[in-house]
Amino acid sequence: MKIPPAKPTLLIIDDHPLFREALCPLLHGLMPDAHIVGVGDVQSALEVAMASVVRLVLIDYALPRMNGIAAIPLLRQLLPSTPIAMVSASEQASDAKAAIAAGARGFVPKSLRPQELQNALRQVLDGGCYIPASMLEAFAGLASASADANGREDEHGFTLRQRQVLQGLCEGLSNKEIAQRLDLAENTVKVHVTAIFKVLGVVSRTQAVVQARQFGISGAR
Repeated sequence: MKIPPAKPTLLIIDDHPLFREALCPLLHGLMPDAHIVGVGDVQSALEVAMASVVRLVLIDYALPRMNGIAAIPLLRQLLPSTPIAMVSASEQASDAKAAIAAGARGFVPKSLRPQELQNALRQVLDGGCYIPASMLEAFAGLASASADANGREDEHGFTLRQRQVLQGLCEGLSNKEIAQRLDLAENTVKVHVTAIFKVLGVVSRTQAVVQARQFGISGAR
């Protein structure tokens, strides 16, 4: 497979050619000058990753010989700074959690309308983390349940890990800095922040810090 080296590559990993072709116009809308490469299995994707300047990876959950969850860490080794989004027919929060835990920056259901799908991919390409609103609450709940070894909550409804993340917020740390302190993936920190917002009933980091201090819990570690 010969790929023009001067162009950035957008990589689609899906074993359904029709879906790969349907994604091409959406991806051209995101990055008109990019070279779009579609492959149907993980081995072919790894070959592209080694030979190209890949700017975005879209990977299906169900793939022959190796599923998308197992493939994400391999792709991350070759493309440590490239965002990966799982595009899946599944709409289960547990599958989204597994994808994010493996290193994906987004979980995009195939049921989204074209404009919604393009917006989701743009968010991932711009450095964000996309989880559909329909599963965000359940996804945050899964993060809460697995945040620490025993999952016990304090009197405010926070797990130990959430209190540690909240401490970082109160200190003005970024998600990346909190992740480094706690030895977590940055995407995992983002999920904990979402769960914290839900417990506090707020929608921003500033509001979360103010509310936490009012509750007298900002100094927890």
